[in-house]
Amino acid sequence: MFNPQDFYFKKAKKEGYKARSVFKLEEINKKFSIFNKKDKLNVLDIWCAPGSWVQYLSKNLNKDSKIIWLDLKDAKLNQTNVFCYKQDATKIDEVKSILKKHNIEKLDLITSDMAPNTIWFKDIDSIRSLELIKSTIPIYDTFLKENWKFVIKIFMWPWYDQFVYELKQKYGWKKIKTFKPNAVRKISKEIYIIKI
Repeated sequence: MFNPQDFYFKKAKKEGYKARSVFKLEEINKKFSIFNKKDKLNVLDIWCAPGSWVQYLSKNLNKDSKIIWLDLKDAKLNQTNVFCYKQDATKIDEVKSILKKHNIEKLDLITSDMAPNTIWFKDIDSIRSLELIKSTIPIYDTFLKENWKFVIKIFMWPWYDQFVYELKQKYGWKKIKTFKPNAVRKISKEIYIIKI
């Protein structure tokens, strides 16, 4: 039975996070060592409202790191190393301008927990999700440092295997991993693609 106020929901509330999704990123980081508290990184987070991933990044990176949060919704988080913008992440020139404001030419990490607004028609939702993810890939190619990392949420629909295959061809067979954290609800088709 679906329980919106499950263990992870209550844990997030108790620890002061905006959403239970924070524990997905926490599990990913523990398994793949994406970053640690000593790392001073330039990070871009794409469409992660209400912002629990950004909270986690801010808390678990060197205080001199810069975290740029782009969202289509009003993005606000009062953390000294977090800079929030209401911005479409597919607009390369505008993203470049934002990064330039913070003296960032290249990024060490990109995280994305985005998903389209679903209409509960599986095939349509699947296509929209794929199109959304593919629309942001130029951001990775343009701004991510060579041999650095990303985390992308995806849904395990019919096109999933082909898309993962394409990413492995593009970025390296040993570099692309997939992982479903325990914090993902069992009924969910969510899975994460990680470039290590």
